Amino acid sequence: MFENTLFTTEEVIDELKRGEKRNVLPKRDWQWIKVLKIESSQEEFLFRLLAESLGKGESSCLSIAISRDLKVLTDDRDARRLAQRRGVPVSGTIGVLVEAVREGLLSIEEANTMLSDMIEKGYFSPFETLDELI
Repeated sequence: MFENTLFTTEEVIDELKRGEKRNVLPKRDWQWIKVLKIESSQEEFLFRLLAESLGKGESSCLSIAISRDLKVLTDDRDARRLAQRRGVPVSGTIGVLVEAVREGLLSIEEANTMLSDMIEKGYFSPFETLDELI
């Protein structure tokens, strides 16, 4: 899943930083994530079209994923549905945590603690722990 690199967009980084300021997300150094920019007129057109119904972060990621044949990581239901309709592979937080455990980046205990902390802060999860998914 990770293929050694994750990509995001400037719009998502802005959203993450706003989440940190509101104490919804822990402060992190986001410099390790490669930031992709909307470059082509096709990506710009898709971004503007998608931004009519989705947030800027989701719109920027989807426009680039559609244009460059990439996978999208999002928990936004509308963005996931749109990605699936367009044939864009999609995963979310639960999938990322499970894959991190499978790849040895996190222990199951660390991943469960992260999930528990997120649930405590308002994240909706269909699972209380990741144990049954590993």
